[in-house]
Amino acid sequence: MNKYLSDPGVKALIERTKSGDNKAWEELYENYKKYIHECCWKKLRKLEMTDSLKNEIEEDLYMAGWQGFIHATKNHDSEKGKFTTYATYYIDGEISKELDVLLNPLGLTGRSKTGKKTGIIRASLEEIPETKVARQKTEDRFQVRDDAPDRGKYSAERRTLQILDILKTLTDESKSLSKDELMNLLKIYRIAKYDNGVPVESPNTITSTLEDILLELDPLEYGENEEKYRVKYDGYKEDRLNKKINKDYCGKTPDITGFSYVHTFTDSQLDQLIGQVCFSSMLSSAEKAELIRKLVGTASAYYRTPFWDGEKIRFDPKAIHGRLSGQRAEKREQLAENLKIIQYAVNNFGQIRFRYNRYTDDKKMIPTSEYIRTLSPYHLVVYHDDFFCIGLKTYDKGIWHYRVDLMSDLEIAKDENGKIIPIEVCSFEGLPIFNACWDPEKYMSEHMNMAYDEPEDIRIKIKNTDYTIIHDWFGDHYEKVKEVVGKDEKGNEVGYDIVKVRTSPNMIVHWAMQYGVRVEIMDENIRKKIREEIKKVGDLYL
Repeated sequence: MNKYLSDPGVKALIERTKSGDNKAWEELYENYKKYIHECCWKKLRKLEMTDSLKNEIEEDLYMAGWQGFIHATKNHDSEKGKFTTYATYYIDGEISKELDVLLNPLGLTGRSKTGKKTGIIRASLEEIPETKVARQKTEDRFQVRDDAPDRGKYSAERRTLQILDILKTLTDESKSLSKDELMNLLKIYRIAKYDNGVPVESPNTITSTLEDILLELDPLEYGENEEKYRVKYDGYKEDRLNKKINKDYCGKTPDITGFSYVHTFTDSQLDQLIGQVCFSSMLSSAEKAELIRKLVGTASAYYRTPFWDGEKIRFDPKAIHGRLSGQRAEKREQLAENLKIIQYAVNNFGQIRFRYNRYTDDKKMIPTSEYIRTLSPYHLVVYHDDFFCIGLKTYDKGIWHYRVDLMSDLEIAKDENGKIIPIEVCSFEGLPIFNACWDPEKYMSEHMNMAYDEPEDIRIKIKNTDYTIIHDWFGDHYEKVKEVVGKDEKGNEVGYDIVKVRTSPNMIVHWAMQYGVRVEIMDENIRKKIREEIKKVGDLYL
């Protein structure tokens, strides 16, 4: 391999790549792409399939090989010997895993995780319909053990569960199985799982089982009930099964075939859910892996996600940092529990009680006082990665915002009879029991940093190329009121806009100071407050 670069040269490129040198990465990629292709073909040459099919599969294997390569670069050091020798272990490992998945949707290869030999001598995609290799026609579709023992027949209940398991695993929104394909797979399934060579039941028995499944899991007639189907079949919209049962047809008996399981989530929904889990700052790496494993488990064997390799998350979840990602598990659990209690109170229009806390110099959270706060919770919102509860404070009848992670001893407020105390109401525009059209984004833009003061219309002068700043803080809740031409700090003539926002007059002072000369507040009362604050800061640093 190192006919292109010496081992020291490769290691130097890796170090430069780790420091962000893109040119080094390009050179490293060019140096190894041929080698990874060779690793793929070393395995593909051993398989009995057409060259065109090998070419198609090789693309997936090649990408898996790069996953192994990246993993090796993260873990290698000079004491582990030559890099290429070290990396080959990971490259081959990822290629083998991907190949197993491609050739083995049911998990029926001769290899098993326990090391025990299964009943399959060779089970490849030639036996699995609707996969890449299934397009290749072969006379000898199955090569299973001829000496698999006959361990007896299966009950109707077990047969039903076995067929459902196959449908869940090998069908989805875009792939189905015919009755004949199901019967063939049922044979493989039983040999691999139970080492049982009993002959598969007659076609009529399998047909009867499939029809019973459809009658139990699906609506009898098709209508405005698409979402209620659990197993679909060709012609379900024409009610073929119902017509067959009631002999409501002319000529040939309706054919019931092309079965596909309707999974809980579509592939696109799973993509969204898994992406949200991966980038969540509220979950630990282990929690993310467990959730993704369960989510992927709801899909067919054909489902692929760039975040999961079948055993672990494809990237290092610790590399995705958030405000909460470094917090201990008990803090995340407490936050999750607080959110659940508050949401229950909001759903049931009940009040909550809690202590409010602050952090000390020893990094511990303690109550600000012994005072137990009572709140009528209206909404939960997320503002800059902090969860806030917006509600009416019982003591002063004002709208307050409390950070949920700073709450403790949180409980639903109940009277002496154990009944939930209902919320109090006020003129708050987002009162949940009256106003279903409340705009939380607008509310948060008007209450910058979740401040309590009354929002005002405020004019801000910005460069006409700096709207990202405005959008980051106010979303779409701003209005351009004027265009002006001025000079920047270097004396260059540039275009400016004056925009109007509605927000906290107190918080806008610190916001304007944060952005310095990139923004200018045009309202004189706010400008005066900014000058006063700047003077205080200047005096502090004299």
